[in-house]
Amino acid sequence: MFRVCVDVLLEPVATPQVKVTCGNETKNLKLSNGPQWIKFEFNQENGPSRLIVELLDKQSNDPITAVIVKKIKLNDIEHIQNTYQGMYYPDSKDPRRDTYIAWNGIWILEFSVPVYTWMHHAQGLGWIYD
Repeated sequence: MFRVCVDVLLEPVATPQVKVTCGNETKNLKLSNGPQWIKFEFNQENGPSRLIVELLDKQSNDPITAVIVKKIKLNDIEHIQNTYQGMYYPDSKDPRRDTYIAWNGIWILEFSVPVYTWMHHAQGLGWIYD
């Protein structure tokens, strides 16, 4: 078992309703008043894991409401590639590698445990003994 700590910094545009899931925990939030860190801590065996940010209930006539995935920390390590490894799947639109969630849909960061090995591969740091 590995201890996994995931922190995501979300910045609201207007007051978005979001659902954030990681490990076996889901948090439903209405964001406002600037960027907010959301924390998750869990134990997991080797294997795949996901951080999911979902924008909920945005109306088609609402041009403003959105949420921005600003930063991701994995086991207290913040690296820009942690954030930009995520993929955004907006409803009724093509998937894109973007951190600006402006339509209802989900943003997913898929990573594996142990996190340090995943980060090493994702950042292209060369050979590693698995």
